[in-house]
This record gives sequence, C-alpha cells and structure tokens, in this order.
Amino acid sequence: MRKLIVALVALMAAVSAMGALGWYSDYVLVSLNGGADGYYWIGLDPTFGTQFNGANLGSVVQGQMVELGADMRYWSDTADRDGGAYYRTIDGTGFQEVIWTQTYLGGNDYQGLAASSDNVAAGLAVGTHTLTVWAKSWGTGQGDSWLTGVTGENYVATFGITAIPEPTTLVLVGLGVAGLLAYRRRR
Repeated sequence: MRKLIVALVALMAAVSAMGALGWYSDYVLVSLNGGADGYYWIGLDPTFGTQFNGANLGSVVQGQMVELGADMRYWSDTADRDGGAYYRTIDGTGFQEVIWTQTYLGGNDYQGLAASSDNVAAGLAVGTHTLTVWAKSWGTGQGDSWLTGVTGENYVATFGITAIPEPTTLVLVGLGVAGLLAYRRRR
C-alpha cells in the first residue's frame, strides 16, 4: 500500500510540474494588392475581432497579390517557448511553414511576428480558392502547442481570383470614353 501511495504522489508531482501553455490575441494578416493589412482573428473566442474562419477575404485580379503574415501571442507557465510558425495551404494541397520572429514579452508571454510578404495567390487560376491556416509554438520542456479549432480543425477562409481584362475590352472602353468626350466637346 505504501508503494502505491508513493507512486501516486510522484505522479501528481510530475503532472503539476508540467505547467500549462496556450494562445491569446492571435491574428493572421491579409493584404490584398499591397493594401493595408487586415487583421483576422484565429482562435476560440470570436469577440477578439473579425474571424478568419469562414471569412470571404475578397477578390483580386489574376497575377496580383494576396499577401499573408501573422501576429501571434502565446504563453507558457514554464517560460520555455523557443519559437513558432504558422502554416498555410491553398485549396487543401500541400502546405507551407512560415517561421516567425519571436519576442519575449515578459512574465510567461511571447509574441511571434511574420510580415505580410508571402504571396499566396501566385499562379492561381481564376475562381474561388480556400486558404487554410494553423499555428504552432514549440519549447523544450512542454513540447509543441498547436493553435487549431476546438475539435482540431484548422481555420479556413475564401478569396477569389478574377480574369485579367482582355486588351480588346480595354480598347473598347477607351473608345467609348473618347466618344463621350468628343460628343461633350461638340455640344
């Protein structure tokens, strides 16, 4: 009996020494065609801002930019975070890991920043596409901490790619404008 009690006490001490870790104030940054970054919240509490999951990010002309970055904040009771990354995939094929720059904020808090410079629209065909993201921080004592939804799913938003206007269309529009200007001048 004494051995059982000693084993239970040792197990409880090991579990309590592990500490906790988690995420707060986590945003994916999206910039369309070089515009200002839009901050999209990924996480469990929808009151922190515009949700990334289920969002329609808008539309861009084929060949233009949809840049992606991150501003993540996370914590560890044992202050053992060594770094982190966000991951993204387009239309569920393959994935890319983008390692962010980590800053120690004090106490047990960290911030991971990745500038909006990753053009996720390069080479995409005209149509609607899905952008899926998730994140991970890692450390020596507590291991990896994944930022995914409640049941382990990742965060998914959509955006559109529209066709580049044909030169003929541009010429017709130009002729129409020139005709209107000539008509107005004549009057």
